[in-house]
Amino acid sequence: MEIIHEGTSVRTKGLARLGARELCAHVSTPELASEAEAFLRHIATYLEATGASLQHGETFAYGYWLTKFMGIDGLLEAWEYKADATDFVPGVTLTVTYWRDQHRICDLQNAEFHPPRPDRLTVISAGVLEGDPDIQGVRYPSPEHMSGWWLTTNRFDGDTKSLRTMHTHHVTAARPDLAALIALPYGFRFDLEHGQDIWFDERVATSDVMSPRRDGPT
Repeated sequence: MEIIHEGTSVRTKGLARLGARELCAHVSTPELASEAEAFLRHIATYLEATGASLQHGETFAYGYWLTKFMGIDGLLEAWEYKADATDFVPGVTLTVTYWRDQHRICDLQNAEFHPPRPDRLTVISAGVLEGDPDIQGVRYPSPEHMSGWWLTTNRFDGDTKSLRTMHTHHVTAARPDLAALIALPYGFRFDLEHGQDIWFDERVATSDVMSPRRDGPT
């Protein structure tokens, strides 16, 4: 199978020999074309390995984000959720940006890539959605409906009753600067108050008690 680049669009060539429709994907800038190629190769490898086929309207999760393939002009074109997950739109710019940035952070930390599903719940304090820069995050082992992330700012006074839960896609839509960090696995913390401090906390990874303590790295 080949990948054909045409500016900000990429498409497969060779899937038809396997009885599948060719795939295509569009991004907003040429700099993301290589990421779009990796996206299509990932899907093509999966199809070849499993013998599965994609159909019009079928969804496919790629890391943190969700895509959908639409039959257009004989091809299956990749669409993606909007940032607020309200609808699908043409292209995969957001999808591959999340993938690239989240992998970059995980690789720098020698950490497993472990993104939550965007419909999982994240715990937040006042100041997170409002754009406060002094955010600390901690990710606890959690039930399936939770992302594990607790995000607090200096507005948090320690009273957990003041915290609320929100779908993670609403958090990353309001705070795209946090999106690159959320694929860090359970046990990781970050502190953005003075730069970008990220560290692994064994106490968190093995804890049965979730508490958004504002501890610094040790």
